[in-house]
Amino acid sequence: MKIVIVGGGKVAFYLIKEFVQEHDVVIIEQNEKAASRIANQLSAEVVYGDGSVYSVLAPACVGAKMIVALTGKDETNLIACQIAKRHCGVPIAIARVNNPRNLDVMKRFGVDKSYSGTKILAEMIEQEIDYEGLRIVHRIQESDHILVEFNLSAKSKACEQTLADYTFPSGAKVVVMNTSSGEMLAPRGDTVMHAGQLMVLVCHRKNIEQIWKEMVHQ
Repeated sequence: MKIVIVGGGKVAFYLIKEFVQEHDVVIIEQNEKAASRIANQLSAEVVYGDGSVYSVLAPACVGAKMIVALTGKDETNLIACQIAKRHCGVPIAIARVNNPRNLDVMKRFGVDKSYSGTKILAEMIEQEIDYEGLRIVHRIQESDHILVEFNLSAKSKACEQTLADYTFPSGAKVVVMNTSSGEMLAPRGDTVMHAGQLMVLVCHRKNIEQIWKEMVHQ
């Protein structure tokens, strides 16, 4: 598959090293020294120029199935993705986002996938915050809700209550529980919760600590 990468910084360089063995990679870099370094070190086509300019981007995008914009400027990455998709027929556009506030902008203007190193780092830190006994198992895409897993504390007020009777934090719902024999159960409103029971619950990210305090850390 042909992939066009705009930007030849460190992130791009190591990404290119991974892709160049199995894909046809074209790199567009406007820093002459960086473009020369990549051309000398990697077996990929390198174009010296501004990847947000149509006259530079269009020839590189002929036959390309994907563009990946990795420069340090969000506006450059957005423009490159828009030109590639709207005017060069590239079906997939992926962009690096340096300011997390611009993630929604990228989506709104047609970028298929965008990532923010800052946001990824924040999520990694959040994952490692010590909610002993509770684990984040999944983040629901394009939502502030997550799935958490834990064993119900014997000291929790939820023990021996039905799901319908217990007051969960706003919007939180149990989606999977295990039975005494270890089988997984899709719970109903009349399902009774027992101490030590494994539970998977969907909740808003802001309610993690409350769930931990009320159902896990007692």
